[in-house]
Amino acid sequence: MTVFERLWVWRVRAACELALALCGGDELVDDARTEASWYADLLHPWDGRGCEPDARVHAWLSILLARRTVAAGPLER
Repeated sequence: MTVFERLWVWRVRAACELALALCGGDELVDDARTEASWYADLLHPWDGRGCEPDARVHAWLSILLARRTVAAGPLER
């Protein structure tokens, strides 16, 4: 993943976390981050060297988006 792609990922992650914060505050964001880390570590272990694998980034974002969808409720989806 290039630096440009990395910046895009950080912006998307920040947008997801902001949406979560608006739905449930800091506690929801912290809980979603914990779950996303656990999920990414389980499915896509990474030793921290080099760029984070794309599959790991996608796993992270999928949890954040899923938590946002659940927190928003049926009327806001």
